[in-house]
Order: sequence, then C-alpha cells, then structure tokens
Amino acid sequence: MMALEGHAVGYAWAFLASLANATQDNLRKYASGRVKHPIEIVALSELVNVVALTTAILVTGKWGAMVRAVKQTELVALAAAAGWLKALSAALLQRALQLSPLSLCVPYLAFTPMWLLVFSFFLVKEVPTLRGSVGVVVITLGAYLLNSNADGKSDKSPRIEEGMGPGLAPAGSKRSSAMNLESLIPVTATLGWMSLEDSSVKTPKEFGRFSCVSRSVSKQLRTLRQNPGSVITLFVAAVYALVADLDKLGKLHADDLLVFICLQRYFLCAPALTFVFLKSKSSLKSLSSSKTIVSLALIGLLDIASMAAFLQALNYIFTSYAVAAKRTSILASVVGGALFFKEPIAKRLPFIFVMFFGMALILLADADRH
Repeated sequence: MMALEGHAVGYAWAFLASLANATQDNLRKYASGRVKHPIEIVALSELVNVVALTTAILVTGKWGAMVRAVKQTELVALAAAAGWLKALSAALLQRALQLSPLSLCVPYLAFTPMWLLVFSFFLVKEVPTLRGSVGVVVITLGAYLLNSNADGKSDKSPRIEEGMGPGLAPAGSKRSSAMNLESLIPVTATLGWMSLEDSSVKTPKEFGRFSCVSRSVSKQLRTLRQNPGSVITLFVAAVYALVADLDKLGKLHADDLLVFICLQRYFLCAPALTFVFLKSKSSLKSLSSSKTIVSLALIGLLDIASMAAFLQALNYIFTSYAVAAKRTSILASVVGGALFFKEPIAKRLPFIFVMFFGMALILLADADRH
C-alpha cells in the first residue's frame, strides 16, 4: 500500500510537470511571433532563470554548497552536458514552433518515451515491464495518428501564412494568396513505390494488402514535408530523452537539488546569452514590450518548475514512466493551439484518447510491479 501511495505521489509530480510544459509550449508559440531568432528567446528566458535561481541560492544560504558542487568533476560534467543539450533542444523547439502549427509540432514529443526505453536501459539500468513498454508504444502511436490525420490544406505553417517562408511573396500579395503548402511539395517526389504525389494516385495491385499502410506512410511523409517543424521536433524528442537520464544521474550525484538545477542553468544560459551579446544585440529591443517580457519570464520560470517537479517524480517512478506522464502535456498543448491560435484539431481529438489509454497501461504496469 505504501508503495502504491508513493507511486501516486510520483505521478502527481509528473503531471504537474506536464501542466507546466503545456503552458510553456503555448507561451513559446506566442513569443515566436514577437522575437525574431529562437536562440534569443532561449537566452532572455534563461537569464530570468539564472537570476531567480542565484537569488534562491543566496537567500537559502546554499552558496557554500554551490562552491563545493563546482569542485565535483562528475557533477559539473553532467550539469554541462544536460545544460548544453537543453540549450540546443530549446532553440530547435522554438524554431519548430516558428515553422509549424503547435498542434502538429508538439505531438512528436510523445516519441521521447520510445527513446527513453533505449537510453534508460544503458544509462541507468532501468528495465520497464512488458505492459509499461506497450503503454509507451501506444502513446507514441497516438501521437503518430494525430499527425497522420492532419489536413495539409488547413493546417498551414504560421511562417508561411505570414509570407515569411523562403521563396514566398509578402503576405497579402496575389502570389501569396494563390500559393499554399501543396505547392511546396515536388509533384514527382517518390520514395520507391510510395509516391508522395496526390493521394489519388493508387498503390500497385501487387501491394494491395499493404495499400492502407503505404497510404498512411505516404500521408505522414507529405505532412512532414509540409510542416518541417515536425521533423525538428522528432530530433528534439531524442535529445529530451537523453537529457532526462542525464538529469537523473545529476540528481543522484548532487547533494542538493536546487544547487544542481542552478548549476545546470548556468551552462544552459551561457552559450545563448553569449550569442545574443555578440551577434544579436538588436533582440534586446523586444524587451520594450511588457507582454513580451512577461511571456519570456514565464517561459523561463515554468521550465524550472517543470524540471523540479520532474526530478521529484523520479524519486518514486522510473524515468521512462515519468516522461510518459509528463508528455501528456501534448494533449493540453494541442487544445491550447485550438483555443489561443485557432488551429483546427477536431479530427485529431479521438487520438487523444489513444494516448490516455497508453497512460492507463503504464499506470497498471506500475501497480502490477508493486
């Protein structure tokens, strides 16, 4: 009974991290329309984090612990690796949100648990149960289906809608109004017998039994071509998986959680802030807007809150399960895309329940283990 209660606490922390992530995703989308370069958003939001965390370290009298932590080579290496990878993933995710709709980008983060099954086995020696593994696969399948049912004609990239994509005419021009995402795909593009042309092209009869699969794969490939942000997010999912295990290893080496988080944020902020001051000082002009300042501050603070809640969850449940629970933020992010950015999601809502079913399998897997 105590073990089950402990796991309930772990999932509660993971779902709090999920809520923070969903809010952060929508704020990132908002900021992407007001700050030009993705790395600038990372730098300015992380600057808020560094100031807040350093203040917390000083107020709580833990500066001595920070000095001791800096002398621990393994801890510093873990903090640096995790911090730099987070800087990379944050900049890439911000770029992805500039290129594609929120509801087509964020679902690909559900692939993180799949990567974790591999990384966690080798890095932290976690062996998930069969039912838990099936649950992770179901969540990933739900994300795949969400994207497979995207309508390329209605779910346009915000950058393209604004006439900001490469080779596009300014928004409002005749050329811009006549151009749509379909025109960005070469008519003759093929991948073996899986044509990337219009879906009206039939699959050869000899592959009749597999025509359903081929059409599904073809549509997925077309959607990826129309929304390059989705491809970027696939890579971000892999980076997130690696960072999750690095966070857990860092937590095990650190004497104090706050000190580890603060040390990691120094490494995260340093390269991004250096870039801004050396190459993009003009980005500081965006701070003239109070709404932009608030959104950037909240992006940073919610990132800290999400990380802290996630690391607390790791005290009770496996990394792969904690990330699977945390990634339910995808559902809230998709709904947020509809509410705040008018993205059409009606056709994808049934697959949200597929993801919830995957979460149920993971919860039952933990119950069986204990």
